[in-house]
Amino acid sequence: MLLVFSVLLMCIGHIIRVRRWRQFICIYEKADTRNLVQSLSIGYLLNFLVPFKLGDLFRICMAGRKMKNGFGFAAATVVVDRYLDVIVVGIIFIVLKSVGLETDSPDTIVFYSSFSLAALTATILLWHFRKYVKKLLKIVTSVFNYKIEFKILKFCFSLISSFKDIKKVKKGELLLNTAGMWIMYLLSYFCFSGFLFRLGRFIETADIFYLLFEKDSLMNGNFGISGIYGSAEQSIWFIIFLLSPVIILFAGSFVPYMQDREQDDEDDYLNLIPYVNEKEKLDFLELYFESERSSYVQRYLKVNRNILIINDFSAGSNATTMLCMDNGKSFFRKYAFDVDGEKLYKQIEWLQKFQSVIPCTKILRYEKEEGFCYYDMAYDSRVVGLFQYAHSMPKESAWKIIRKAMECLEESLYCINRRPADTDTVNRYIEDKVVGNLGKIMDAKYFRRLMEYEEVVINGRKFKNLPGYLSGLEKKHLFEIFKDDNYSEIHGDLTIENIICIRDSDKEDDFYMIDPNTGNIHDSPNLDYAKLLQSLHGGYEFLMAAKNVEVSQNRINFIFTKSEIYTYLSNMLDSYLMEKFSRETVRSIYYHEIIHWLRLIPYKIEKNGKRALLFYAGMLMVMSDVECRFGGGQYKRQISNF
Repeated sequence: MLLVFSVLLMCIGHIIRVRRWRQFICIYEKADTRNLVQSLSIGYLLNFLVPFKLGDLFRICMAGRKMKNGFGFAAATVVVDRYLDVIVVGIIFIVLKSVGLETDSPDTIVFYSSFSLAALTATILLWHFRKYVKKLLKIVTSVFNYKIEFKILKFCFSLISSFKDIKKVKKGELLLNTAGMWIMYLLSYFCFSGFLFRLGRFIETADIFYLLFEKDSLMNGNFGISGIYGSAEQSIWFIIFLLSPVIILFAGSFVPYMQDREQDDEDDYLNLIPYVNEKEKLDFLELYFESERSSYVQRYLKVNRNILIINDFSAGSNATTMLCMDNGKSFFRKYAFDVDGEKLYKQIEWLQKFQSVIPCTKILRYEKEEGFCYYDMAYDSRVVGLFQYAHSMPKESAWKIIRKAMECLEESLYCINRRPADTDTVNRYIEDKVVGNLGKIMDAKYFRRLMEYEEVVINGRKFKNLPGYLSGLEKKHLFEIFKDDNYSEIHGDLTIENIICIRDSDKEDDFYMIDPNTGNIHDSPNLDYAKLLQSLHGGYEFLMAAKNVEVSQNRINFIFTKSEIYTYLSNMLDSYLMEKFSRETVRSIYYHEIIHWLRLIPYKIEKNGKRALLFYAGMLMVMSDVECRFGGGQYKRQISNF
């Protein structure tokens, strides 16, 4: 009877171990209890036969094949499980020693005590020097091919995350599982000791514990320890005692009750690596193990670990926009950090304020904390950006959407808080957006040598260099151009990519707007028209798509071809502005386009100085065209195609 009790108690201990293991897994994914029980059972069976707990490798492989996060994650959770075991066994050995229970192998106590202390010390040192350790791992793994590098980095990241995110586990449950598991094991040893005593073999509970966990057991496996069990009969009972529980558990895993009945809330899971594509996962891991970006990555994970990233749709700002998935539902997430996070929150406020005034994106949820901000937008499979819409639908349909968007703004948003421009605001706008950005551009290291030339040759055509346009950008001249602008509420960033089209086969295609900008100072509708010009007239989206730029002395060469669709839409927009506004207003709009380019280039310099020359060339071409049209006096209808 005592043997039966000892086996049942061992089974209960193993089941509690599975529950504890499950806690580590359920931070990131739903755990398959049947799979865990079978993996543990076979792993323990092999640990009985082979040295160095190599059965845990099989446990990892068997569990990992059914885990969403794969073998690297399974290995990390097993390491955490064993790490806790080493510490607890070390504590038990110290307690046994302190109460005077001696052993024939006193060095085992020293071994486990030292091992436990070494594990804790290593953890502290690795945490303290984590920047250098991560960087070293990145250097070492970079010598391997793509697949091996990915597997090693994923395991290391899984291990780091499992230890860090253990704080997300319910502490009381973890403590109860750990204590309960070892209490069951010790009670099992006690009952087995009583069983042996009735057979006339006096072996105390502490002796059984020593036998199972001594150094030789670790290095040779329980089965391989010669003479450990005494008589052949006693050895057989030991084998029955150790193997029966794992055999019972494995057999029991096939009965229906072993299946998970509880339905875990999918929203409770973190994504270990929040990407779908494996290449993007590796890019993320390489970024994570570059210590210089650790602060960014930590905040990035805080924002995005509850989602899966499908694609990145970020454009020309410091905010990131991604198509994401969570619990089977797709949506767009936009996030930013620090100062840009504060700007993003103003965008949220703007969208909430004017949700009922104009068609704009619906905010599903948002969060703002110190250092970051994000919000989620609804996804509709019918929607497509206006750039793609214009190049996949009849050009007349694209113009219809643009015109509809402008008329919508003119009839609603531009009527709110309408007022004339004031001198102080106009001057502040010129000082901040023109003078400040001109200084940044002309002082940038990639531009200094270029500024020495009067002309710049762009793709074989000569254009005046920026210093040649400075007279037209003087404060007094710009004030005369902008002083008659009217102010109102505006979108502030009405580029082509911020107009989203809704394709509907049953009725007329519609649109809505995304990504407003509230930091313009000079809140004139002319800025919105100028943003459309920046896309259609300046070809901003095609410059974004340009891959390489070559610079030699005053020559800038790159592949830049605006589509026939853009030329058509640009001419239509120009005609619309000419028919609707006076020459002075149209001139103001085109000069605002120049200022949009001046605002853009310092940002591009910060991102990639050499690539910023693409946008510098685009600005010079726009300046040339605007000077040609408004510098003399004769207003020309035909816009240049560059």
